[in-house]
Amino acid sequence: MKTNLIYAAFALLFCFAITSCEKSDNNPETVLENNLLRSAEKYAELVEKRNDGDFNIEDIKRNDNMLTITVKGGCNQDDFHVVWDGSIMFSSPGQINLVLNNKSQEDCGLEKQFDINVDLSKVVGKYDAKDFIFNVANGSKKQDKSLNPNGSVKIK
Repeated sequence: MKTNLIYAAFALLFCFAITSCEKSDNNPETVLENNLLRSAEKYAELVEKRNDGDFNIEDIKRNDNMLTITVKGGCNQDDFHVVWDGSIMFSSPGQINLVLNNKSQEDCGLEKQFDINVDLSKVVGKYDAKDFIFNVANGSKKQDKSLNPNGSVKIK
């Protein structure tokens, strides 16, 4: 009798485990906007291969749900895109990891300056962007900055 009860419990637990699992996303890269991509693999790849760099992150600011990343360097504003690793850390405050990448292979020097705007509502969804720290990594060199909920910027 005890053995049958144990088998029944394991069968019930197994059925629960199967039905409670979410299907994995078959498309690991999701374009959220023309300059915003969600991809854990691409994020890791960009952070891993950083070297001498072809642009600098000068500043990061948030205005409601709009993140503005000011960069120096690059040829064209449209060459820049942000890759989000797809995760939201619900610590206190929450944290979101982004990396800024220059898609262009051209080296145009550090003379030009651009503002790259990212709609944070595509990342935070129903949550308030003001409640999160946004960690922004430079995809060309080790230069990371974090935008705190109070608007202050921390250099890592």
